[in-house]
Amino acid sequence: MSFFSFLRVFILCIFLCLATSTSSATPATETGAARPKIGLALSGGGARGIAHVGVLEALEELNVPIDYIAGTSMGSIVGGLYASGLSIQELRRSVEDIDWDRIFNLKGDRDQLSYREKQNQRRLFQFEFGLDEDYGLTAPSGFVGGQDLFLALKRLTRNINTDDFSKLPIPFRAVAVDVNTAEVYWVEKGDLALALRASMAVPFAFAPVEIDGRLLVDGGILNNLPVDVVKAMGADIVIAINISAPLEEIKSSHSFLSVAKQSLDAALIQNTRRALENADIVITPNLEGYGSTDFKKGTEMIAKGYEAVIKKAVLFEGLKLTPTAYARERSALIAKAPQTPDIITPAFIKFTGNKRTNTGVLQGKLDDLIGHQLSVEDIEKETTRLMSLNEFEQITYNIEQNERGQTGLVFHVREKAWGPHYFRLGLNVRTTFDDKAEFTALFRHERLNINRFGAEWVTELSVGEEYGLFTEFYQPLDYRRRFFIGPYARFERFFASVFEHKRGVAEYDLGRSQLGIDVGINFGNVAELRTGFLRNHIEADLRIGDPDLLPTGSLEENLLTFKFGYDSLDDRIFPRRGTQINIAGEFYDDSIDSDNDYQKTTFGIRRAFPVNRRFTLMTNANLFTFLRSTPPKYENFSIGGINYLAGYPEGDIGGKHALVLQMAGLLNPAGLTKLLPPDSNNVRLAGFIHAGNAWDTYQDINVQDLLYGGLGGLVWDTPFGSFFLGAGYTKGGRVNYYLSLGNLF
Repeated sequence: MSFFSFLRVFILCIFLCLATSTSSATPATETGAARPKIGLALSGGGARGIAHVGVLEALEELNVPIDYIAGTSMGSIVGGLYASGLSIQELRRSVEDIDWDRIFNLKGDRDQLSYREKQNQRRLFQFEFGLDEDYGLTAPSGFVGGQDLFLALKRLTRNINTDDFSKLPIPFRAVAVDVNTAEVYWVEKGDLALALRASMAVPFAFAPVEIDGRLLVDGGILNNLPVDVVKAMGADIVIAINISAPLEEIKSSHSFLSVAKQSLDAALIQNTRRALENADIVITPNLEGYGSTDFKKGTEMIAKGYEAVIKKAVLFEGLKLTPTAYARERSALIAKAPQTPDIITPAFIKFTGNKRTNTGVLQGKLDDLIGHQLSVEDIEKETTRLMSLNEFEQITYNIEQNERGQTGLVFHVREKAWGPHYFRLGLNVRTTFDDKAEFTALFRHERLNINRFGAEWVTELSVGEEYGLFTEFYQPLDYRRRFFIGPYARFERFFASVFEHKRGVAEYDLGRSQLGIDVGINFGNVAELRTGFLRNHIEADLRIGDPDLLPTGSLEENLLTFKFGYDSLDDRIFPRRGTQINIAGEFYDDSIDSDNDYQKTTFGIRRAFPVNRRFTLMTNANLFTFLRSTPPKYENFSIGGINYLAGYPEGDIGGKHALVLQMAGLLNPAGLTKLLPPDSNNVRLAGFIHAGNAWDTYQDINVQDLLYGGLGGLVWDTPFGSFFLGAGYTKGGRVNYYLSLGNLF
């Protein structure tokens, strides 16, 4: 300890002793004498910051008044909520009830996604990058956008928006860093929720926040323990609560990410140490064994924070008020809490910040809000609906009054900085550990909001075992995007098996060029109906088989198409409830100048049912058939492989008609992820039983021919799709071992 630090502590001890000796007889608050102003500095440290709640609880129990609060990162969230007038019981409940899994969920709320995006989510990685308006390559500024964190804070702060945070029951400052000036920035006015969100904008994790023209990130980078801020606010005595994690030991063999994190943590700890030297009282809860991401252990850490203060209760003897005086002061503070309505009835809706997105598209996405009573939960739901347009990095909102004194709802839109051209990737890799592995990569380009109705131009390139190119211009016909038209083109090359008596006897090498147009209707965000006209040009070459028996050459096909999709599943990989239905029909007819005349239909349905907290039951049924017609030899249904009859390799069994029935269970067993990834919500044990077969003609179909079997293994929902490792067997086949990454279900 330096000489000046020792001197500061010595003077404080003398002051406390003097105050203790006189307080029992004539407390300052009862004699009218001025007491010292006490400030509280709350450090950042991720989930460990939940311990601040216990610290505040203990200080209340000791009757220690707090006159100023400044916080960084998680410290700003706890401090800001307390400063806004929440009681300690409300604060504890608020912090414990925050759905941290949702906040850090990269997938977003599937219930609010459009039907189109739900299907994309199953095929594509969660990460995207893009080209900005100057065609520079850009990427998101954080893995987690922070939208759900903002909405949670908005709800907890009760929409407080003030021109000075000193007007809160306890004057407050949120500490952030301006990344463009490399300076600490105190957020001291405006939207309290946005201020807390900015202070916790952890680099790489959360996107930065723009306030008053400044781009702000987590304040811990330069000032993790804002003792100086509390002093500048007017505090005579500063209590510093340090919950930052100690450095971990790393070695030269660690990855560059570990080194980068360690470097950031080293800077954070260094500025924390400097701040501790200037504090009058330091409390460091014993949080050994708790990490910065242990949000689910909040109750335990609250207890640790409480315990740390109680153990040093003697330090606060000279700062305590009498119970009566403290209760009177707390009541006065809570009475100053800003009064915000629980329900509003907006007279107007306004949007700001939307440059690429037409206001009509935004209005069309919302329900009719004007003149209707709205709760905070209602506004959250509408904000999430706007986010489902997939063009925005963040949307905030305020309740404001216009010049006529009317109350309205103002949405502040922040469009993605890495737009308007977006790129997304997909991958499918699978093997049965025999002599081959199947690989397909997907590259997708999206150009959104091309015109006033929000048209989209999508192009996809697939390479691997099969390859193809697809492009579609998706044009909504109204602002609500209910009706649409979609011209498209596709080229693909693939291999198609020819089956006789359920066994492959030949294989075609097919090249297919398509031009088509669909018209359709969206039913909310759960269903889509399309019908259209399609023209095919096919080049059929025989890869395996007798060319004297199987036709080759060019074909021209014209057909009518029909597609209906319904999707209310609540998760892309591990649904707990909901239904998915897919029906498709292709009607080839020589009356519209087609070389072939046949009808092809597919039907699939999946249902998910939660049995208990850890177990989900799913049922699947798939039917494939040609309707009383004779299709070309290369048109068949194959039902082998991991998704259907797992005891047969893909392409090993097939015919003109096929049926597969499945029942599956997904189990999230306690303790499973101690051996695997740390997030137990991302891993399941999966088990399937199935029955199915394929037939060449309707006359061959017989329920007694159904082949029974099962598939079991471990499934991990990764940012790159579902990872599956397991084995399957089907009667008449063999035991196949599977390793798969990508679109499993």
